[in-house]
Amino acid sequence: MASKKYKPSQETLSKSRRTAKSWSKGSSEKQFYAKKKQWDEEEDAVPNRAVSMSPRLKNIQQKTFLPSENTFEGHVIDSTGRSFIVQRTSEEINVGALYDCVVSRSVVTENPASTLVAVGDHVLCRAEPVSGEIDLLPGVIIKITERRTKLARESAGNDGIEQVIVSNIDQVIILMAAADPFYNRRLIDRYLIAAELGNVEPIICINKMDLMDETFVREDLAMYAEFLGIKTLFLSAEKKRGLETLSPVLQGKTTVFSGPSGVGKSTLVNMLIGEEAQITTEVSAKTQKGLHTTTFSKIFPLPEGGYILDTPGIREFGIWDMTKEDLAYYFHDFDEYRLECRFTPCTHTHEPGCAVKGALEEGWIDPERYESYLNILETLER
Repeated sequence: MASKKYKPSQETLSKSRRTAKSWSKGSSEKQFYAKKKQWDEEEDAVPNRAVSMSPRLKNIQQKTFLPSENTFEGHVIDSTGRSFIVQRTSEEINVGALYDCVVSRSVVTENPASTLVAVGDHVLCRAEPVSGEIDLLPGVIIKITERRTKLARESAGNDGIEQVIVSNIDQVIILMAAADPFYNRRLIDRYLIAAELGNVEPIICINKMDLMDETFVREDLAMYAEFLGIKTLFLSAEKKRGLETLSPVLQGKTTVFSGPSGVGKSTLVNMLIGEEAQITTEVSAKTQKGLHTTTFSKIFPLPEGGYILDTPGIREFGIWDMTKEDLAYYFHDFDEYRLECRFTPCTHTHEPGCAVKGALEEGWIDPERYESYLNILETLER
C-alpha cells in the first residue's frame, strides 16, 4: 500500500516561511558584520569613506589610509567588463605600464551615488604578485579620486544611481549621422544638458553628409551654432570630406565621441589614430538603428597630441539629477524670456502670461527645441 503523501498545513507553512525569512535576515547581518570586522582589522585597509564592494555605495566607513610601497597612481583607460585596464602614472617605476585591475572589496570613492569605476577615472591601485607568464600586470583598485568632469546619465534601472559614461574629459563630440540613421535632435538636446551638468564642452558633429542634402541639414541645425554658440561640424568619413575641420579641435584635448550606434564613431576613431583599433559594423536595415560595435568605453592617444574616447552606442539618455523647476535653466534659448513670465516658478507649459510661450508663438524660439523641452519635462519625476 502506497504511503500517503504528506501535505503540511497552512499554519505549518507560514511558520516555516517566517523562520526561513528570520534566519536569512539574521545570517546576512551576521555575515556582513563578520566581514566588516575582518576589513577593519586588515592592515592595508583603505582610507576615508571606504565603502563595501557594492555599486550602490551604501556602507560608508571612516578609516585612516595607510600607504604602502606597492601602491601606485593610475588612469583607467579601458574596461573588459570584469576588470579595468589601468595605465600607471606614478613617476617612480614602470611609468606607462598596463595593469589588469579588479576592484577591491573595500574600496574608497570620492564620488558617492555614482558609478563606482568609469573609464577616465584617476585611481590608486595596489600591485599584486606576479606568477608565471602574463600579458598584463595584476592589480587592485583601492581608491577612485573625485572626477573633474564627466559625461553621465541616469542609470537604466532608474535606481537613484548616476551612470558615468566617461570621466575627466575636456569635450564631448556629439556624433550623429545625416542619414542611415537620421540624426535625432531630441537626443542632441539631452546631450547638451548632460555636458553642461558635467562641465564638459559640447561639439555637435554630423557624419555621413554625403547621404543627405547638405543645405537642408545645415539649415535645420543652424540654431545650435547661431543662437546657442555651439560649435557644429559637418563631414563624411566615408568620402574623407570635412576631416580637416575636426582634427584641430581634438589636438591637446581629451575628447569623448558619443552618440547612437551606426553613426560612424569607430570609423572616425580608426581614421584619427591611424590604425584599425575598433571593429566597425553596418547598420541594421530592419530597425534603422546601429548595431553596437564598441562594447565598453576606451581611450586612444592621438598621434598629434591629445586623447579620444570611443563609447558604446546610446539610444536613450535619461537626465541625471534634474528637477522640473531647474530644466528651463538649461535651455538657454529661454534665458531672454523666462524672467518675464507672470508667475514664478513657471513651467512654460500652461501658465497665463508665460513669456517663453509668447516668444515661441512669435517665432523667437525654435519649435523643435520647445518640443524637446516638453519631452524631457514629462520624464522628470520631481
